[in-house]
Amino acid sequence: MANRLVLVILILVLGCSLQAAEKKRFVLYAMLTANADVRLNDGAHWVMDKGDTFPVVMFKEQQTKVVLQLAGATFTTEAAIVKVIEEKDLTPEQVATYRNNVQHYLDGRAEKWKAEQAK
Repeated sequence: MANRLVLVILILVLGCSLQAAEKKRFVLYAMLTANADVRLNDGAHWVMDKGDTFPVVMFKEQQTKVVLQLAGATFTTEAAIVKVIEEKDLTPEQVATYRNNVQHYLDGRAEKWKAEQAK
């Protein structure tokens, strides 16, 4: 009897863990509808261009502001100047703009680090 009870519990646990593994990831992106002058959380100052696309981290201040991600950094901008897009609706061009911005950001960080090490 105890063996059957253990077997039933194992089946339930396995069933629940399989269901948890099947959960879909839900990611939002935001495309800027206007140029934006932003300050990243690492102190860098950037001018983002209309059409640039970034992953959404969160909404703030009753969804009037949105926190967006650029590589390992984040920045906040007005929600009124972004168009929110689900990951499944991203175009290859939007993905390319994000990758391009990430590469520029990483290159800039590397140059800054090299300059600091040279001192």
